[in-house]
Amino acid sequence: MLLCITAVLLSGDILLTPGMGPITASVKVRPRTYTLADTNGQGAIQIGADGITIDFQGAILQSPEEPTGRLENFNGIGFAIADHKDVTIKNARIHGFQYNVKILRSSGIKLENCQLSDSRSQRMMIGDSPTNVWLDLRGLESWRQYGAGAWIEKSSKCVVSAVTANQSQNGLILVNANDNKIVGCDFSYNSGWGIALCMSSDNLICWNHADFVNRPWAGGWGGDSSGVVLTTGSNRNTWADNSFTHGGDGFFLATRNGGFDDKGQLHEEGTCDDNKIAYNDGSWSTANAFESTFSTGNIFYRNLCDDSNYGFWLGYSNTNFIEGNEIIGSHADAIAHEQGSENVYARNDIENTGETAIHLWSGTDTRFEQSPSKGNVIVENKIFRARRAFDLTNSTDYFASGNDVRDAPIPSPIKTNEVSPTYGALVGPFDEIQKLKPAGFRMYRNTDQPKGWQWLAATAYGMRDYRNMIVPWMMKDDRTLRIYTPKPGVDWRLDLPDWMVKSKAEYRREIYVTAKPSKEPYGQYRDFKIKATVGAKTQWITGHVLDLMWHVRWFKWFRNDHDAYTDTAGWAALFAGPALREEDLAALPQIPGYASPEPGLPADHFALLGTTKVKLAAGRYRFDTISDDGIQVLVDGKMVVNNWTHHGGTADSGEVDLAAGVHAIEVHYCQEDGGAALSVHWIHL
Repeated sequence: MLLCITAVLLSGDILLTPGMGPITASVKVRPRTYTLADTNGQGAIQIGADGITIDFQGAILQSPEEPTGRLENFNGIGFAIADHKDVTIKNARIHGFQYNVKILRSSGIKLENCQLSDSRSQRMMIGDSPTNVWLDLRGLESWRQYGAGAWIEKSSKCVVSAVTANQSQNGLILVNANDNKIVGCDFSYNSGWGIALCMSSDNLICWNHADFVNRPWAGGWGGDSSGVVLTTGSNRNTWADNSFTHGGDGFFLATRNGGFDDKGQLHEEGTCDDNKIAYNDGSWSTANAFESTFSTGNIFYRNLCDDSNYGFWLGYSNTNFIEGNEIIGSHADAIAHEQGSENVYARNDIENTGETAIHLWSGTDTRFEQSPSKGNVIVENKIFRARRAFDLTNSTDYFASGNDVRDAPIPSPIKTNEVSPTYGALVGPFDEIQKLKPAGFRMYRNTDQPKGWQWLAATAYGMRDYRNMIVPWMMKDDRTLRIYTPKPGVDWRLDLPDWMVKSKAEYRREIYVTAKPSKEPYGQYRDFKIKATVGAKTQWITGHVLDLMWHVRWFKWFRNDHDAYTDTAGWAALFAGPALREEDLAALPQIPGYASPEPGLPADHFALLGTTKVKLAAGRYRFDTISDDGIQVLVDGKMVVNNWTHHGGTADSGEVDLAAGVHAIEVHYCQEDGGAALSVHWIHL
């Protein structure tokens, strides 16, 4: 018989010790911090019997690597359950492993009130420079190299409730796990996925948070991060009353493999079908509030999809219901659906759309006939204020009726079938889900916390979490803080250093704090310490700003052709000549792509020359850039980064040894057409 308890105290609690065998009886763990390694890949702590309860009573189990804070090096399993049933683990704090909890080939497992943050994670930031790592959404072998707060595989009838896993890459991963319940958990502020399902069906996921699950990518955000991911045959799952705002995507449903082969044949492998997604909030997502491709029979009912790039991005999916959703403030289209048939778009509230409210289309190539845009139903939608109400390019046999369209032009007459189809999404009942609502649950949008893309900020491994700040704040740019102020009527103040000043921001309840204009002809790093007082509470805001100014000169290309990149003399003459515009900026400008970067400038074939001077300590520096298209960085006239080509979002870097003192930095950038990106950072190695 395996030894399972090395010390029994008078209280009946146990101590966790290295090399202890599997736990085979219900026990309580004496509260303290235990540092144990997983020496054989089977778990630092293992379960050895069915039908038992392990109550950690708040005890902490951590790996030896946890104190290093290097999440990319975390290995092993903290708490492992394999081939058992009806086991309960509660009140645990487990950190520092690849999987803090792993459940394999088991049933009836309950994971209750556990804190599982700090699992293995790809590093997102080195200093101020993003690492720009794209996630492998469809590769299960890649998933197995990632980390997670909890990993559940080949298991059923498990209940995960009141579990928290933040500041890592992934919160909860289910693989080939069916008929489980995930209720009242918090998987927010991660850099990969909050909740991810692969080959997992018939699960109920409700009343969870997976907000601010995002990562820097190509000068923006996304990299296939998402609050929620379903892939590879994850069917008949119910998602209700979850908050997954501020994600790369909010909700991302994707086939394992779909598209056209070399012969033009359409193939779909591992589709995710017949899922019900209702009453969720995917707002403020930088790509799509909800994305669903290569799928059939999914229902999206009464979800919130506000202030995202797209409300819904749907492609190659059929017989879906998109009904009763709120889609306000989409930057591009509210609903974008390519190559989809027999879908219903009914009673959606679509307002303030940047491009098209409902955009359904098909390509003209014959291969697209395998998945036409055909037989779709557009009824009783409220469409207020859009550049276009509809764009139905190459869509056929659709039915449109009863749509309330105001301040949204219809480019061409809408033709309809004469026969009204039968439609209606079957989404209920939700009585069971309402009974599961945790006390005090609120969607993120209903909290007094910052909201909007402007509040996205990466930490080394996750995303910036504002919940424990009396006054939420972040760095807007190298020299400016963004402050989220208390509600009107609350007594509060900021005590600033005499070299900093407050100013109004563009968003309600936000202010900027920035360095006053320097009298020096160069920039420099300056440490700040700001006292924030709200009522009787005090918070110290500390960090450093890079107090410098860029002189930016804008140009139009001297010749608009793809071969211009190699014309070194032409570029030299352009940058030495007169500019379209000159301005002084606290940071290099954001380049939007597909549009003019500033009024009066062309939307494509433009360039800029940015120059500044900065005082730096002696040492070796690495300059990191993200560009689309050409980029060059010179330090004291020496080329450090050089990728003067046509390319998509690309990361480049170069290193240089610098003496202590003032150094001149020069950035050359050119944009040909299409997408765009410009980011330049440096770090003292």
